[in-house]
Amino acid sequence: MTLTAIMPTLRASLPDPMDPFLWPAHTVATPDDLVVAAISMVRLADLTGTPSVHTAEQSPPRFRPRSWTPGDVSVAVASVTRVRRPRTGVVLLELDAVLPTCAVLDQVRLIGRRSTAPLATMYVITRCDGQADGPFHRLPAPLPADVGDGDLVCFPCLTTVRHRDVVGTAEPGAVEPDSTVVPVRAELLPVER
Repeated sequence: MTLTAIMPTLRASLPDPMDPFLWPAHTVATPDDLVVAAISMVRLADLTGTPSVHTAEQSPPRFRPRSWTPGDVSVAVASVTRVRRPRTGVVLLELDAVLPTCAVLDQVRLIGRRSTAPLATMYVITRCDGQADGPFHRLPAPLPADVGDGDLVCFPCLTTVRHRDVVGTAEPGAVEPDSTVVPVRAELLPVER
């Protein structure tokens, strides 16, 4: 339990704590942003849109062997596209990104604005094969309860993630611009009699 979790009003002036070993080197948290290697994640989302990915140098581990050399890790920024509250205490977030398997969800952060709302348990619905409702994941770290459509969240990834890894697949029935294969739905096929 952190001080900002006990007294949410402190989040207006103090950032939520973060594990510096799970984020890239030279990561600095502010109350409404995350700066990774001198690049603001809010500004990155403004310039490139969401989902976006930033790759930086890995932080040294707590107990570093002599032969350790830094690798590259990534930070993904996603936008909340829809918030559903099916019953009290359950909040479902839909993101415009697919969560990679290397995402560290216990370090997820709300960026882009300051929130003094109490923390709530969240579930994230991921897109799977272009479908809107795929599997959902419970976020180990709670987010402020007032998360709404258009809010930005960011999370670290333990390996290098490419932009195409978080964008996911196209919508069903959509044709890729460079593809010559046109998908055919099963209900449109003629039935042999």
